[in-house]
Amino acid sequence: MKNLSISVLIGILFSAIGTASLFLTQDALMAAIWLSFGNGLILSNLRFRKVDEMGNMVMTPVPKVRLYVGLGLIVLAVLLLLFQVYMDMSTQ
Repeated sequence: MKNLSISVLIGILFSAIGTASLFLTQDALMAAIWLSFGNGLILSNLRFRKVDEMGNMVMTPVPKVRLYVGLGLIVLAVLLLLFQVYMDMSTQ
């Protein structure tokens, strides 16, 4: 639990909300927005610990690929949210 930051906990919460909203409302677009944002936060901020050569526990940096994928998921969530707003405005 020590390697979980506030943003990772918020990402877990958003992913749980997305999963629950998919099962409860059957609205795939809204669930995709929540899940994309939550998973993006988790991927871009979760750090792991490893043992170095001296036997000390150190935090490993977030790999660049995982950081870029996480940021891409957050951007996708914003684009999906804009699409949801467009769809809601066009139906009225």
